[in-house]
Amino acid sequence: MINLDTKNIDFHAALAVVTENAQSARSLLPESGADVSQYGRSMIEMLGVLAIIGVLSVGGIAGYSKAMQKYRINKTIEQITLIAGNIRTFFAPQGNYNDAWCCYNPLNGKYINQNGDTEGCPVFKKAKIFPEEMLTLNSDGKITAITNAFGTPVSVEGYKKEFYISYFIGDNEEACIELMTHDWSVANVKSISIYNGDGSSGSVQTPVSIDTAVAKCSTAISEMASDMRSRGYVEISLQFLQ
Repeated sequence: MINLDTKNIDFHAALAVVTENAQSARSLLPESGADVSQYGRSMIEMLGVLAIIGVLSVGGIAGYSKAMQKYRINKTIEQITLIAGNIRTFFAPQGNYNDAWCCYNPLNGKYINQNGDTEGCPVFKKAKIFPEEMLTLNSDGKITAITNAFGTPVSVEGYKKEFYISYFIGDNEEACIELMTHDWSVANVKSISIYNGDGSSGSVQTPVSIDTAVAKCSTAISEMASDMRSRGYVEISLQFLQ
């Protein structure tokens, strides 16, 4: 009877596997005297890889831009709804919106009340009308900027039984159209006005059709771009009734 040492069997089996792998790897190496450059990547292959990376990069940037645009639009709708609710709640006891005034003056970049005083909208700050994320305050605690999701100013103007919330959105035609065609019925929005840098392109009653929104927004933006006196923005203003 032959006495087999199992340890030796395991050793020889492992050695056989290693030997086989080494022989396979050796077969992949270039033969002696062969042109080693034939085993590298060609210029065409490298250009192809770079082209694919470029396409993916452009697609990623475009996707990110689209996602950010959608975020800003949704954030704007959320902010406007919240601001309108806060204004109604705070000014309800006095029965009118005459003091609901915090208007951005693009000529000097300051916020004024209905008398033209640049006092930083103290009533609005005290009443917490705007979300804190939108406010920039100076060392005295006065409002120096109210910034929306597009990084541009916000204004509020009150007149008796109605008030207006205005958002400056620049030349963002897509945002303009989406904000105009949004269902504002729950917020009791009567009309929406579009202004360019040197005048108005018109006010329309809600709900606003897509065709009307496209016409109004494109007109305002084209006029803004062609007018040298333009202040560099398109303003969308919503009229809220009590």
